[in-house]
Formats: sequence, C-alpha cells, structure tokens
Amino acid sequence: MIITGNDYVERLAGYKREIYVKGEKIENFAQHPNIRPAINAIAFTYDLATKNEAYSPFSDLVGQKVNRLNYVNKTSQDLIARLDYQRELSMRTGTCHYRCPGSDAICSLYPATKALDERLGTDYHEKFLAFLKEIQSKDYACTGALTDTKGDRSKRPKDARDMYVHVVEKNDSGIVVSGAKIHQSGAFAADVNFILPTQTFKKGEEEFALAFAVTPEDQGIKFVLQNTGYQAKFREGGSFEPGNFKYGDRLTCTVIFDNVFIPWERVFVFEDLEANRHVLTSFAVSHRCAGAACKAGFIDSMIGAASLMLKANGLDKVSALRQKIGEMVGISEAAYGIAIGAATKGREDSGVHQPNVLIANAGKVIGVDGLNKALMNLAEIAGGIPVTAPSEFDLKNPEIGALVEKYLSANPEFSTEERLKIIKFIEFWATSSHLLGGIHGGGSPAAAIIFLQIMADLKSREDAVRDAIDLH
Repeated sequence: MIITGNDYVERLAGYKREIYVKGEKIENFAQHPNIRPAINAIAFTYDLATKNEAYSPFSDLVGQKVNRLNYVNKTSQDLIARLDYQRELSMRTGTCHYRCPGSDAICSLYPATKALDERLGTDYHEKFLAFLKEIQSKDYACTGALTDTKGDRSKRPKDARDMYVHVVEKNDSGIVVSGAKIHQSGAFAADVNFILPTQTFKKGEEEFALAFAVTPEDQGIKFVLQNTGYQAKFREGGSFEPGNFKYGDRLTCTVIFDNVFIPWERVFVFEDLEANRHVLTSFAVSHRCAGAACKAGFIDSMIGAASLMLKANGLDKVSALRQKIGEMVGISEAAYGIAIGAATKGREDSGVHQPNVLIANAGKVIGVDGLNKALMNLAEIAGGIPVTAPSEFDLKNPEIGALVEKYLSANPEFSTEERLKIIKFIEFWATSSHLLGGIHGGGSPAAAIIFLQIMADLKSREDAVRDAIDLH
C-alpha cells in the first residue's frame, strides 16, 4: 500500500507519546516547531514514492505496491533503486529523511531470522514476516535503533547492565525490557522502531542479544530530544531564519525504555549470540552503503546552494570558484559510485541481496572525507557571511530593515531577501549537526576501517608484488 504524506501526518498526530524538548514534556508534538520539520521530511518520502514507480515496487508479501524503504531487496537492481531514492531524498530535503535505519533493519532481520530458524527450528522468521506484512500493507514509517549509552566503556555489558537495553522479565506473553538508545534519528516521528543490538556479545551476556520492534501502543517509552542552537532557532520562529526551514536539521533523541512490555510476536532475536552478530553486521554494511548515497545527496544540496550563492554574489563567472563546484560534483559522484559498486558487487544472504562488505565500508570512509571536503568548498564559495549575517527579523524591522536591505544587496537579479535565504541555508549546512552526524552515523570511520582491516585480502596483494619483483 502507498499512502500520501498527509495520510502519514494525520496518522502520526493521533499517537500519544511522551516527548521532551528542552526539559519540558510537550503536547501536540506533531505541530511543535522542532518536530514538525522532521515530520515534513518523512512525509516527503511518501510523496516522492507516489511520483516515481521505481520507489514503489510490487511486493509479493502483500500483493501490492509498497514503499521502497519497506521492501526486501532481492537483487542488485533493487538495492540500486533504493540508493537512487536515498540520494534524491537527501538532495531535495537537505537533511535526514529518518527512514534509512528502518530499511536497513528490515533487510538485516529478514536474513538473520531466517538463518536462526534454519539453525534452531524456531519461528522468528515467521513472526518477522507477519509483522513486515503489516508494515507494508499499512505503509508504516520505520526507524532502527542500535546505540546503547554504554556508560563506563572499560566495563563489559554485564558489569554495566543498566546502560544497555536488557531483559528485566520474561513470561509466556513476552518480555519486559529496560535501558536506553541514544543518537536516534527521528524515532519520535516513526510508526515503528526496530530495536537492534549495539554490539556483539560474549557468552554470559545473552540478555543483551535482542532484536524487537516497538509501536505507539507500547507504554513506558520516553523520547528526549536533542537541543542545539539550531533547534533554538526553530523555536524562535521566522519564515526562513533557520535556513532549512521546511525540513530542518537532523533531529535525534534518546529513547528511554522504562520497563516496557514487548509481546513475543514482536521479538525477533532473543538471547542468541550468533543471530545477534548476523543482525549487527548486516545492518552496519547496509547502512554504510546507503550512507554513501545519502552523502552524495547532501553534497548535491550543497552544490545547489554554492551555485546559487555565486550567482547571488555576481561571481558565477569566476573560474577559480566554479572549479570548487566542479570538485564538489566529483566528490558527490565518487561517493555515489562507491555505493553503486557495493550494490553491484553484493552477495545473497538468506534471500536478501546485501552490499559488498569491503566496498560498503570504503563508502563510509570516503563519504565522510568527501562530505568534509565539500563543506570546506561551500564555505570558501560563500565567504564568511553565512555566520555573520543579520537575521530575517532585522530585514523586516521597520527601523533598520531598509538599511539591511541596502547593504546586503548584491546581484540585482536576486532580492536581498532571496540572497539572505541562500545565506541562511548555507549557514544551516555549516553549523548544523550534519558533519558530526555523518561522521558517526552507522558507526564511526574507525569502525569501518576495522571491517576493512579484518576482511581485506592482503595476501593476494602481497603475492602480486612478489611476482612482479621476483620475490620468492
């Protein structure tokens, strides 16, 4: 089933959730100035899917079209279509669309539960398919949560139990869990949150080896939203002062589980270390591959802003600055090319087409460096004004507005307000959470490098050099 963005917003507004912003519990969260931009970004994923058939494939599971982000990728072309979707979403919203981790969770739990059942004769895969059928038929927006707060990193999870999502109680109906997940992008605005393991665990730590799903009906879940300078800007109001005023900064939260009951129907891995590892590694590779495509889309957005800034400043004929844009285009296409390579050179995993492990992790490393370089180029093109300009409120002030209008004008083809909108959008890119979020989202570059170190075939490279120089 494919629904519209308005359908999603209406459904979301009907949920009762315990959400905190700046230390205050809020009501009518769907209209809150911090939350609404994130909702707009997710709503856009629905509307874009209705406009492009590649983003709404036919699912055999429900016998109808579904959103690409709720689809199980069977072939490399399926995965490439998802990457195309991700890149376009990132370019058009200029921010996170929040459903990426949910898509990765679906394509990780599918093979992990299937392999688990084949190994132990359990019914986790059957339960997962039943839940996925509900997700697809109702076109739910899903997210995925991995990162536990961990506490003192020198301690093993069993010695810092409360800092990890863990089982408090189990009975014939389900389990009760406590703990918290941090850095969760858009969890408060999703229909379904998949809760996945934060790391691999050792024997004796089985109580942390969990994967389950929470829905709006579950009680005891608290969402505590981040509070940055950019979030304060949204609360101040204005029609364009926050820069990316439609879709906002990447908005994350800490999700606290205060003795939350989860029925067995929504528990997909339970105290199984091997399945835990399968889910975690599959998610990491899938997310890092998709992240490279997302970063290409983010850089596309920066390219658009850079080009507009050159025109608004009357500098679009300056070859040295145009070259900076050419470099940004090259970086964007390189990040995207890595994602496509990972999809094309991928592998089959219990019915799911997964990205190539080495190439996907390389996408993480190169994507982060590329995003940083593109942001530097954008800063050089824009100059210092994105972090020194007067505000929208000054422009509209009856006492000084005319002076601001005069002194911030440049190319007459752009009004001062239009130029200021571009400036504020670049300020958003320069000062928002995207760079740090891009570095650590889906695991830090250091985590990806560990994958590359472990899985790289060094011997064949050594042998090639040995043969070339007759070293035997």
